[in-house]
Amino acid sequence: MQMGCAVGGTLPGSLSPVETELVTRHFNVLTPENCMKPGPLQPEPGRFDFAAGDALLHFASERGMHVVGHTLVWHNQTSPWMYAAGIGKSEALRQMEQHIRTVVGHYRGKLQGWDVVNEAVVDGPEGYLRETPALAALGTEYLPLAFRLARETDPDVELYYNDYSIEVPAKRERTLRLLDLLDSAGQKPHGVGIQGHWILDEVPFDDIATALRLFSERGLRVMITELDIDVVPRKTAGAEVTARSADGDDPYAAGCPPELLERQARQYEQLFELFLEHEVSRVTFWGPNDARTWLNYWPSARTNHPLLFDRNSQPKPAYARVMAVAERHALAR
Repeated sequence: MQMGCAVGGTLPGSLSPVETELVTRHFNVLTPENCMKPGPLQPEPGRFDFAAGDALLHFASERGMHVVGHTLVWHNQTSPWMYAAGIGKSEALRQMEQHIRTVVGHYRGKLQGWDVVNEAVVDGPEGYLRETPALAALGTEYLPLAFRLARETDPDVELYYNDYSIEVPAKRERTLRLLDLLDSAGQKPHGVGIQGHWILDEVPFDDIATALRLFSERGLRVMITELDIDVVPRKTAGAEVTARSADGDDPYAAGCPPELLERQARQYEQLFELFLEHEVSRVTFWGPNDARTWLNYWPSARTNHPLLFDRNSQPKPAYARVMAVAERHALAR
């Protein structure tokens, strides 16, 4: 099983020497947190900015690490003009094709895989596909089209569908329906990514186990792509980035209580037992350490502690529990 983390900024300058050592020592695959999303890559029509993505790729290649591209089609962090209302279907098609062929072509042969489409399934108890600008402009065909364009441009790169809360029964069934749509169009992905943005004491272990089984039974590689366990209470579930709230309590600004860290460790241990039992191919943490987590500013500004390494890049109790699980499974083989 690969172990990865997301990194932001322009490498290598965005990481301290201690963080660089942490990333190099403990992970073997990197995901760019923002710099390969459509908006940052193509801020204006026809003007592509690959500098940050290229720096990340150079950082990884120097250390023998893989990179997963994130993401080609998403309703957030995409320039509004790309699928603007009223531009017409043919123009929206042209712009999707130009973006995907240019970006995937630039990185052809250099990446392990691409999160081709991100978060296309609706939240809530009803509905199917999220009402996005791409869906409004192109209809459901934008989904297989995105995979076809990526596959044609780089036939050897792995292609994934990525989303949050798709272990939850209602959203899981919609995701299976989406995967059937892709399969029937001849564009079956290589894998599916369950983001794994979970909350302490609310991790849905049974739902996760069922999702891992059902996605695997479709012949798909299953990955946990954006893992963290939030320790700060919040009302917002899932991981919709626009679902921000006013600044609230910051209960752990002075540090996370040992009892919470131990509960977090036990829940990480239980998760990794599931991941190894169901042969998850990759686990990527959404950040290298607690200082770098997006949960420090979403859904409000607060001091969070959701990862395996603390704000000083030191291992937390969860790290020891995860390593113990790995050792047990290695001995059992």
